[in-house]
Amino acid sequence: MINLFRFIPISQLAHKFPEGSWWARYYQDFSDEQLVAYYEGDLTLLSLNLDWEQPFPQQKEVIIIFIDGNCTVENLYNKETDGAIGLMVIGNLTAKNITVGGQEIYVSGNLIIEEILCGSYNHGETIVKGDLSAAVLVQDDEYSFKVDGQKSIACLVNVWEGDGVFQELPVDIHEVLIDEVFLDIDEDDTGFSFGTLVTVIIEGRSALKNLNDSLTRKKPDHLYFTHNLINEENMLKLTQCILMPNDKPSFSFQEQGVFIKVQLAHIDDDGDERDLSVYMKDNRHHYYIWLEQDHSVGLLRRTIDEGSEWEDITEESEEQLAEISDRWTMLLTCANMAELYLRNIEVQYVQDILQHPVIQELYSEEEGDDGFWDGSKYYSFREAHTDEDGDYLHARIEIKTPDEAYYFYTLDSGTYVSRYYQPPNQYDMQDMSFLDLRRWEASERYFARFKQFIAQKLEAGVNR
Repeated sequence: MINLFRFIPISQLAHKFPEGSWWARYYQDFSDEQLVAYYEGDLTLLSLNLDWEQPFPQQKEVIIIFIDGNCTVENLYNKETDGAIGLMVIGNLTAKNITVGGQEIYVSGNLIIEEILCGSYNHGETIVKGDLSAAVLVQDDEYSFKVDGQKSIACLVNVWEGDGVFQELPVDIHEVLIDEVFLDIDEDDTGFSFGTLVTVIIEGRSALKNLNDSLTRKKPDHLYFTHNLINEENMLKLTQCILMPNDKPSFSFQEQGVFIKVQLAHIDDDGDERDLSVYMKDNRHHYYIWLEQDHSVGLLRRTIDEGSEWEDITEESEEQLAEISDRWTMLLTCANMAELYLRNIEVQYVQDILQHPVIQELYSEEEGDDGFWDGSKYYSFREAHTDEDGDYLHARIEIKTPDEAYYFYTLDSGTYVSRYYQPPNQYDMQDMSFLDLRRWEASERYFARFKQFIAQKLEAGVNR
């Protein structure tokens, strides 16, 4: 490989170092005896070892490799992370695996990794001016990744905490990487071995497990609704499901552009009798389903046009009722999801956590430090209060995930703990779609990990 490169004193290549790179700032600190291995044009390599003296045994003074073009390499690595040869690519860098540490890697274009991107130890950095895509990003210690463009990472894992995120679901690092890269230390330590990971990659083997195995979701023991008939049985079950509050005769939500309201039979504030009913509205029609005195079900429909009138569709054919049946089935599916997940977090448990003296103490701290960091996730707490605008804000627990999304667990309902979601790099809390099974499963798994963590924290007392 040595014949492919020119060896140039660092100072003579200073004009090519991109502004903002470490080498542009500090090249003058090196003598002319310390060299750049320079390659002009696009380069394809089977592997590239950035350990000192390894790529260029006849030019031991090489401290940075400069590729003035695109670079494609099967595996890019170094084992010694206390210091290693730097790499600068003035183009795109494409690799199957990159496992590095102890140097600056600068890519002016896109960085595209087929399998694993791992940066190890606390004084290395990869700078990508374009986009970054990788199957798995392994964060080991405080190695830094700075990306100006878009990041597309299927799986993010944190070595310190031993967990991560795969397709929005929390995963354990042992579900992602083969057992060989872990040392047998103890149950509380992941025992991750960066050196073993590099060895596996050098040998041309994959260090990844079948990630789809980690997507196994909750399988309900039973469903609240077992059929989708529009009948008295299902009408009554809707009024008795967990979504029905104790202090109001109705509940409502919006799902896939359809507004839905389920109402108990009751006397309203004006003294009028209200039916046990379901109201639904989409972008074309209003629908009204109610329970008759003889236990039969009536169906009405009208268009959303102003001045339109209700028409009785109770006796229409199954084909004619397909649209209202689809909306009804969606409602029952949403109620099934609510029954499956909302009962798993007790209101009393969240109230007790928020009223615990250790948590209460957080609210009064002047520095505003309102939570705990476990190495990959941040847990914070908010007590109920009225804000400066006079709006009442409900008490809640917040979980910031490794990919910087948020899950909120809020005491705004007397019968269950409401859940909300905030995507990474956004600032608006969203309702969680009842039909987004992965989001609900993620919220469940994150809260289970929170319960384990907070139990240990509160038992220990105050140290954070």
